Amino acid sequence: MAEIVEIMDFAADDVEIFFNVGPDRFFCAPDIPLGLMQKISGLKNLQDVVEKEGMEPLLLVFDELLTPQSATLFRQCIEVKKTIGLRRIMRILPWIMEKYGLRPTQPSSLSSSGLDDGETGTSSMAGASPLGLPMSPASELQTPSA
Repeated sequence: MAEIVEIMDFAADDVEIFFNVGPDRFFCAPDIPLGLMQKISGLKNLQDVVEKEGMEPLLLVFDELLTPQSATLFRQCIEVKKTIGLRRIMRILPWIMEKYGLRPTQPSSLSSSGLDDGETGTSSMAGASPLGLPMSPASELQTPSA
């Protein structure tokens, strides 16, 4: 008798990731392209990168994170429309990374004492942000409705 083998469909968990900036909607690639995390890790302090190298390193990251049509629109919003600037990018990039599952959506649970009084136990993620990027409150970064 033949053995039944379970098949895992890894495409089944794909979720469309998109965000709005004003009237413009931007769609992310279905997954993070290989090698992109290395580029992102080089952008630990976005403001320093922009001051030293300009916006191009950030634009190259978004060229890979977004679908081609959205990447073109993103560049237009930065360079022509002037509706996206560094402050907005500093909110968008961590939000996208969170949607790809690359950082916790909330701080980890409190230490075993269960108290968050600053003395007997704090969240293991207190004050942490991925890639050294400043975080915005989750209420400001709601997923747009379709």
